[in-house]
Amino acid sequence: MKIAAPRLRTQLESASPTPEDIEDEARLLDLSLEDVDLSDLVAEHLELSGCRLTRAKLAGSDLDKLILVDAELSQCDVANARWSDAALTRVAINSSRLTGFAGPGMSIQHATIRDSVLDFGSFRFAKFVKVEFSDCRLQNADFVSADLTGAVFRGCDLTGAEFSQVKASGAVFVDCTWDAARGLTALTGATVAASSPIDTLTFTSAVTTAAGITLAHPDDLNGA
Repeated sequence: MKIAAPRLRTQLESASPTPEDIEDEARLLDLSLEDVDLSDLVAEHLELSGCRLTRAKLAGSDLDKLILVDAELSQCDVANARWSDAALTRVAINSSRLTGFAGPGMSIQHATIRDSVLDFGSFRFAKFVKVEFSDCRLQNADFVSADLTGAVFRGCDLTGAEFSQVKASGAVFVDCTWDAARGLTALTGATVAASSPIDTLTFTSAVTTAAGITLAHPDDLNGA
């Protein structure tokens, strides 16, 4: 799966907007946003295009129908943000905090999310097209009814994650942690690979439990 990288200009204009500076339908184009604090920003139809965000704070932001195109986010804080029906295209997110992030109905295309924390993230009804999560923590993440057909998860911690009613044909999971993950019977058509026999057993046990099957040793059934 070839993922297109963000297309950014070599020289970006430095800017330090505040939440008060940004209104509905604002467009932030070709900017370097370093150490900006946009916590709790509320806006509709905001467009961020060709921007590099470094150590930016977007925690608690509510950005309905956000358009994020050709953007890099590094060491950013997006915890407890809500980006309903957002459209993300050619986006790279690295070493960032997205705990409690909610993106219901969002569309993500050509994106990489690496070395980031997305515990309790919610992606209900989201659609992933050529998206790769690498070395991310997604404990208790919610993917209910998401379209994961174009998603790859590598080395991710999916402990307690919920996959009920997902579309997963073509999805790939490599060396992920599956403890207490739920809804795994919905991963029909996905490929799961694990170099550790323990991880393979954990996944198999989770699937059989979800299907209502009990695994037992023959000695436990003597006289049954």
